[in-house]
Amino acid sequence: MKIKTDFLLPAALVLFTGNSYALELLFEPDFSFKERYDDNLRMQIKPRRTNLISTLSPGVLFGYLADDNELKTRFKWNELIYHGDSALDFSEKLVNVNHMFRSELFKTDLTAGYSEESSINNQLDPAQINELGGIQILVPRTTKSVAPSITYNLNETNALQLGYNYVDVAYDRQASLASNRYYSDYSNQQFSATLTHVYSERLSFNLTGAYSEFDSPSEQRGLGLVQRVLAPNGASVTLRPEFQFGAPGNTHFSQIQRTLFYQLGLQYALCEQMQLSLAAGIRNINSDFNSRTTFDDPSFLPTESSQSSSTSGNVYSASLIRNFERGNLSLSASQQLNPASTGTQQQTTLFSASARYNLTDRWNTGINASYQMSESVTNFNGNNASNNRTYTTLTPNIQWRWTPEINLDLSYSYRQQQYESTNQTAIGNSVQLQFSYQPQINRQVK
Repeated sequence: MKIKTDFLLPAALVLFTGNSYALELLFEPDFSFKERYDDNLRMQIKPRRTNLISTLSPGVLFGYLADDNELKTRFKWNELIYHGDSALDFSEKLVNVNHMFRSELFKTDLTAGYSEESSINNQLDPAQINELGGIQILVPRTTKSVAPSITYNLNETNALQLGYNYVDVAYDRQASLASNRYYSDYSNQQFSATLTHVYSERLSFNLTGAYSEFDSPSEQRGLGLVQRVLAPNGASVTLRPEFQFGAPGNTHFSQIQRTLFYQLGLQYALCEQMQLSLAAGIRNINSDFNSRTTFDDPSFLPTESSQSSSTSGNVYSASLIRNFERGNLSLSASQQLNPASTGTQQQTTLFSASARYNLTDRWNTGINASYQMSESVTNFNGNNASNNRTYTTLTPNIQWRWTPEINLDLSYSYRQQQYESTNQTAIGNSVQLQFSYQPQINRQVK
């Protein structure tokens, strides 16, 4: 189901929610410059070249803070320059709007976003980055999203949150792109309800139920099976199986997945410095797939087919955060369902860890590591190749706060991706130096 979302209207409405009493105006410009060297930008099995990428990123945040509500709007521009590979140059544009209103009984949140990004910079779907059907050229990606929610305090210990989340993703594909089916536009909308019970100052429970619809139409050019033809007298004739044959044409695929999701979780403060979160649940998916092939020869009548499937699985998440006097440590594990551009949703299992240590008041260092397994829950879109893969990253970094306004960040990233269909492994290394500047601006109070 397609929903036309106008992001200017919510932003305009929330501007008038502030009352005439004192409010603090926000205006925070920032600028960053990144220089990155990557020896396998596209994560190919056999990389063809290395890349040096410069990124200029001016941005600005503005809005206001009031006693009972706040508005923050952020604009970001990323100018990507690929030295020696100018066909990949791109100007990314990102806009995010966040508004929050709170009262004694309820709180509302509204988040909306619009972005135009390079698929090379953000595409992590399986089978996207490989030798046959992966990212060999720039495919711009446009994302629109809106997520309103309201939280109502039933009493001192219980609260109910109702939420809605809508995401629409579209790819500006070239007609000659061989892997068109790997860049399937999609939309995903979800309705959710969460009941939270505060048992004590250290322990709380939550119960979540959600319903979502994932819609991913796509089109593929190729040979279709001719089953019916027009007779000279204009009548429709169905061919016997032994006389059916392939003919060039276009096949339109339509897939809708409806998911029901239930989850029970808890949050527990082991001590003042340690927080534990656990959640587990089940999800059920009903998928309806339809295809229609039209042929170049008008005497061949269109053919249609449909399939349905039902699958179930588990979802879970666990995290442990430990704060120390001079740093912190975070461990997490999760298995979730995520929309993807391969024409179907993916089940993603992720294990991650991060640590940060403050060497001095100005120097700190950290490390991030993750291990991710992704697999498609259905495969109806005519792509017989397996989309399943594992993706491992390890990123140590060090940061220097030169002045209160200027930060320098140096990081190294190791990436390894293994494809289940070929049992081959792609390895990439990159080094990045980032300079960021955020001027200190006095806020105004009216």
